[in-house]
Amino acid sequence: MDRFSFVIVLLSIIVGLGVTELLTNIARQIQNRSTTKFYWLHTIFACLVFIALLQQWWESWDQRLVENWSFPILLLMLGGPIGLYVISHLLFPNNMDDVDFRDHYYKNSRVIYLIGALTVISASTYRPLSFGDALIDPDNASSVFILLVFLILAFSKKQIVHHVLVPLLFGAVLLDVLVFHMTI
Repeated sequence: MDRFSFVIVLLSIIVGLGVTELLTNIARQIQNRSTTKFYWLHTIFACLVFIALLQQWWESWDQRLVENWSFPILLLMLGGPIGLYVISHLLFPNNMDDVDFRDHYYKNSRVIYLIGALTVISASTYRPLSFGDALIDPDNASSVFILLVFLILAFSKKQIVHHVLVPLLFGAVLLDVLVFHMTI
């Protein structure tokens, strides 16, 4: 087993746990649909997190030629997937009986978006800090926008701000995948 294969196993486990968390809770939400009040914004954000988790795994292929790995590099690499896993868990309540996802979304939005901001910082600085890649490059440009939107969403309770920025955020993540990481 080469070093990349060894390192990618742990990243894949964390991404897999995040995906499992999302899919399990979406299934539970559907299962409890008679007592659950869906909220379109929550659903869009859950889809965004799903894509971001897959993106973390997909982009890790770029590191396959790295020969020297260290424990600090491993920790930096795992920052993005760990943050996304935590967000995946916080998106859904433990008890799905009689849940209003609109209320749940706004009750948890500050902590979720602050963790999102830290996740973006971690994921964006991982390669520059670990391998000397440029911090300012076109691929990281979308990260600046996403970080700013996360911070605005963390501190705004105005529904209109969330109604406008969450779909834009979803589009930015999708655009990042399509423009910079469509193929491996």
